[in-house]
Amino acid sequence: MTMPEVLSDDEIERRIGRRVFLICLTFFPLVAAINAASWWTDAVRIGLAVDPLQPWFYEFTSIAVILALVPLVILLERRFPLAPGELLRTLAILAAGSVAFSLLHIAGMVLLRTFLAPLVLGGNYWFFDDPVTDLVYEFRKDLFPYAGIIAIATLSRSVEESRREAAATRAEARETGRLTLKSGGRSFFIDAGTTQWARAAGNYAEIRAGGRTLLPRVTLTALEQQLREAGVDMVRVHRSHLVNRSMVTEIVPAGDGDFRIRLRDGSEIRGSRRYRDQLGA
Repeated sequence: MTMPEVLSDDEIERRIGRRVFLICLTFFPLVAAINAASWWTDAVRIGLAVDPLQPWFYEFTSIAVILALVPLVILLERRFPLAPGELLRTLAILAAGSVAFSLLHIAGMVLLRTFLAPLVLGGNYWFFDDPVTDLVYEFRKDLFPYAGIIAIATLSRSVEESRREAAATRAEARETGRLTLKSGGRSFFIDAGTTQWARAAGNYAEIRAGGRTLLPRVTLTALEQQLREAGVDMVRVHRSHLVNRSMVTEIVPAGDGDFRIRLRDGSEIRGSRRYRDQLGA
């Protein structure tokens, strides 16, 4: 059995950065293409004379600068992640970051268009007709990609932290033979070998182990992985039930193809015929 890999902070940050950038690299140009095509279609419909390259030039120079700014937004989110403890302070910092993002985007976009417009469109580019109105307009547009990058990074961080926590608990189970379970901010450490049964209960799992019943926040699949890492012969006997095979004393047919499993402590767990082979003969 392969030992679960617990990633370092730096490796997790690299994975988050790569994932966020690849998502942005896929999604943002697609949005730019849709906007450019819509712009051209609308211009043709109302009879407006527009250079066919102009919508594509404007949209993709904008997206090029946004993509260049993605690493900076990822760094900002890394430094100030959305966490319950300092949520208001973090939101204020991220709000200020949105202004900086928009100003950098506008500056980069204007410079890029000014340089490329004579080569691509055959004419000069001018941005500021009404500076205040133009800046506010661009800021409103920039809020969407900025918030999107923050949201993708936040979600990716949550996924990676959950994966690391799961890998750490599996490694702990393999090394020490005990389960690490959490409920209501508290952590429980249980001798994995004393686990008799477990069943799904929404986002929780009801577990009978060591003479007591617990309700930690863990999926049945994650619990099953921990138990197997700890060397416990835990088998799934129902879509939402696990049983320690060494604790089984009797299997009783239920008459409808399903069955009841009696354990050492006298408790019973219902099993599904779909999983009957998991218990052996």
